[in-house]
Amino acid sequence: MQFKVSSTLLCERLQAAAKFIPAKPSLSIYGYYLFSISGNQLTITASDADTTLITVLDIENSGSDGRVAMQSKVLTEVLKEFSEQQVEFNIDDNTYNVIMTTESSKYNFMGQNAADFMEPSQIGGDNVKAFTLSVSLLNDAIAKTSYAVAFDEIRPIMNGLCFKFDDEGLNVVATDGHRLAKVTLPNEKPGLQGGFIFPQKPANLLRGILAKEVGSVEIMYDEKSIVFTTAAYKMICRQIEGNYPNYNAVIPQNFNNSAIVNRESILSIARRVGVCSDQGTNLIKLKFTSGNVCVSGQDIDFAVAGTENFKCSFEGSDIEIGFKASILIDLLSSLDSDDVEMKMVDQARPAVFVPIQQKEGVSVLSLAMPMMIP
Repeated sequence: MQFKVSSTLLCERLQAAAKFIPAKPSLSIYGYYLFSISGNQLTITASDADTTLITVLDIENSGSDGRVAMQSKVLTEVLKEFSEQQVEFNIDDNTYNVIMTTESSKYNFMGQNAADFMEPSQIGGDNVKAFTLSVSLLNDAIAKTSYAVAFDEIRPIMNGLCFKFDDEGLNVVATDGHRLAKVTLPNEKPGLQGGFIFPQKPANLLRGILAKEVGSVEIMYDEKSIVFTTAAYKMICRQIEGNYPNYNAVIPQNFNNSAIVNRESILSIARRVGVCSDQGTNLIKLKFTSGNVCVSGQDIDFAVAGTENFKCSFEGSDIEIGFKASILIDLLSSLDSDDVEMKMVDQARPAVFVPIQQKEGVSVLSLAMPMMIP
């Protein structure tokens, strides 16, 4: 096998693929990239058996077609130090010895037989469903919900993002039982019902890819797998099988109290007051009165306390409600609106946070369970 390729383009694709290679692979072959050459195209595959990334780029092929497993670390580390230039690869089809050369350099390393590299699972048949989303919408939906995903060994169904179609459109939801994040895309109604549960790790990996992509993403899924395809990449992963909890059942529909607060202000105050909260509970209290909210926290054991007041728009009866500071901080950090409406029933039931400024075609809702105030 012998081919030439742009060093910059190859390095860009390999750096994206490197994130899919596990630090401690279950099989040694998963510590390698799979290079498959067919005509003037090079297909690069990286996998940890559960999640696979595939990318295709153009090359100048002056040898035979074939497959070889390439050392990931050596190849990526060398390429990222090159300026833009043509790199030539000569690979022995029998020994898998790899020689990489440029006009002024030569590197030699060993590849591996690609026969041990398992092919990713393919989806097909009558049960395959497909739809298309813009890159920005999908990236935004994952960013605004992934912080609420659980890490639950007993209920693995909670350890992912639920993509579900209903009469509202496409809902992307995550919850760990203490907080919930929901993004609804009302314009996305491709006539589908049901959906899938997208594990958090590949969801975060996908965000890294989408950050550099434009255009749209084709999403295909069946009962076991999900495939995301962009202009440059294809990602295949196993979905979490099972029935996701009825998340709408925990969202209150009627509220007695409503406050509109500046997001950055309350976020900064929560961070400061949270430092003074009890180390065991991380509890901070928000007391709403007409035109004002008082945020307080204390740690009696260490004789530390903090209190801050700031103005807000408030309607309803005076109410004091407690939250775990870290949950409130994560929730507010995930939003990008200048102002947030905080809706409350009482101090024992979930509070709902809705951004005042929403992007067109996107509806965001977050929920936090209150803590008992001693």
